[in-house]
Amino acid sequence: MQKKVKLQKTNAITVFGAGHQALAEIEGLRGMAVRGMFFNYLIFFAVSLALNGLFYFQLLGPFINWLFGGDGFWAAVGTIVLWSIQLTVAAVIAMVSLRFSVELLSLWHQSLVQRIITHFRQIEEPVFSFKAWLAEINHILKEALKACLFPVLLIFVGLIPVIGLPIVFMLESHLMGREGVIVYLDSLTNPEEAVELRKMWRWMPIRIGWLPAFLAFIPFIG
Repeated sequence: MQKKVKLQKTNAITVFGAGHQALAEIEGLRGMAVRGMFFNYLIFFAVSLALNGLFYFQLLGPFINWLFGGDGFWAAVGTIVLWSIQLTVAAVIAMVSLRFSVELLSLWHQSLVQRIITHFRQIEEPVFSFKAWLAEINHILKEALKACLFPVLLIFVGLIPVIGLPIVFMLESHLMGREGVIVYLDSLTNPEEAVELRKMWRWMPIRIGWLPAFLAFIPFIG
């Protein structure tokens, strides 16, 4: 039976510190991580630009112009409303794009996590199966599409006055942190340990996901 591991004081900052330690200790990990992040962000930026452009030019811009007009006081109000909605939608689109790109690269992500885990603890290496690999590919494509549906609902949540943006931020924090927790739990070969950690880490996704969620809210560069 594997020795159960209990992490202490894990949050977004300590996760970055642990990542730096892993990069320093594991040979070849840095290059593997850089290549994966390059393709991840390539997909992320392409999807983000496409969705933001389509939403702004094809939907939001024409609607605001029709609703508030093009001159005077109401035009100024329309500009404020437009950018309030656009920034909220841009944050949600960033979430959609990031989840989509991560899902597409989940095989790389899984192998990266597997390599880090095996460096710090003993786990059984999974046996490769072509049938299982095809099933995993099919699962990845389905999850990538499903990952886009829930964040789209956050657009409407973000339109709720006053509490909309905080709710969107909390949900994004949970979803982003959940990606890191799930890929670790899926790498464990002891089902009992995975179940126990899943219960213990109920709030872990928010604790490690708030920082990337916060970055998504920064205009333009976020």
